[in-house]
Amino acid sequence: MNAESFTGSERYLHRAHQVIPRGVNSSRRAVLRPTPLAFTGARGSRITDVDGNEYVDYVAGYGPMLLGHQPPEVVEAVRTQLAAGVLYGGQHEAEAELAERIVRMVPSAESVLLNVTGSEAVQAALRIARAATGRRKTVKFEGHYHGWIDPMTANGPGSPVGTGPAPRPVIAADHDVVGPEILVCPWNDPQALAGLLAHHGADVAAVIMEPVAVNGGNLWADDGYLATARRLCEQHGCLLVFDEVVTGFRLAPGGAQQRTGVTPDLTVLAKALGSGFPISAVAGRAEVMRVAEHTVGHAGTYNGNALSVVAANATLDVLETGQDSLYPRLDRLTGQLADGIERLAARHGAPLQALRAGALIRLHWDAPEPPRGYADTLVGRTAPLRDFSEHMVRNGVHARETGLWYVSAAHTDDDVDRTLAAVDRALTAVSSSPADQRSVATTS
Repeated sequence: MNAESFTGSERYLHRAHQVIPRGVNSSRRAVLRPTPLAFTGARGSRITDVDGNEYVDYVAGYGPMLLGHQPPEVVEAVRTQLAAGVLYGGQHEAEAELAERIVRMVPSAESVLLNVTGSEAVQAALRIARAATGRRKTVKFEGHYHGWIDPMTANGPGSPVGTGPAPRPVIAADHDVVGPEILVCPWNDPQALAGLLAHHGADVAAVIMEPVAVNGGNLWADDGYLATARRLCEQHGCLLVFDEVVTGFRLAPGGAQQRTGVTPDLTVLAKALGSGFPISAVAGRAEVMRVAEHTVGHAGTYNGNALSVVAANATLDVLETGQDSLYPRLDRLTGQLADGIERLAARHGAPLQALRAGALIRLHWDAPEPPRGYADTLVGRTAPLRDFSEHMVRNGVHARETGLWYVSAAHTDDDVDRTLAAVDRALTAVSSSPADQRSVATTS
């Protein structure tokens, strides 16, 4: 592949830009290199663009395609439902079936409400928490991402780290709409959370976090931190909310809470739940969720739409019935890929790390080894990582410029071999650039 291979995508972007701001419907796609790609199809672990280029895909629709593209069980379920109807404006049996599956699989789930997107479900969870506690404030953590709806966009990935005791200053990277009800805390710091709640706990309805800080660097909490957060929430009468939009069903059938053994009061689920069909859920303790019966309204035209629900049922059926073989295989493939990337990086003298969390890999360039907290991830350099991702695309691997890779059940050993060959070529290109030669010289 070469630069001329992307002319179709470039033409599409020019056309779209005439009628769509920046030519894309999610602004982060506008900066992708060598150009934002336009696609014509995807199947299994591969995706094809308008120029006919085929890629091994680790973007996975930004996470939902845990089973790969076009999983046959999901496609067949949706095809059957299409003949019966798409949107009823009423209930259907598949909704209860899906809620029952989630209750069976997710440790915190005793009751479930459906939404369409992860951002919506976060808002629903916080509304439930406020109603259940009679309080208004929410504690969130630096570098954690909870959707695009205000005020939860504050202090998201890429925002600078604050100093001094929590709460930290509220920062909104690309707009000025933030609320006074957000308290920002450094993550993986039990003293900081304890101090914040000691001063503000009586006003806090919810402490929300990614239980594995995927968006903030793919970081696991230190031993005991999640349990401490659980205990502090109980002590101060606030609810612990796990945003498992990314980790739900991907790290284990029951998500990160199954892997870590810490059970929140409320859980937000999305992405892998629907195999690409738009669906999300708020699940939690029955006592907390009961406020949705008499205190909090939960509305949405597309909540529980038939196509997304049957897609989710088919997805969870595959994950639940096949868990004994599917998750170990995902762990094996992800481990081979991460280990191979770091082995090649060492060979090239490149300061590249591949951090694992289940079927997720996050690449870091020039960060401390290993990064422990969000501040450590900001030390790493983004320019060579963007260069590396561009060279991966040019070598037939679809990978995000942030370095977050999603491994799917459709990936194969051959995909891993092809990917590592592309990594070798990309590292050759990036490590030979003058700017990165200086970086290697100063860090080796």
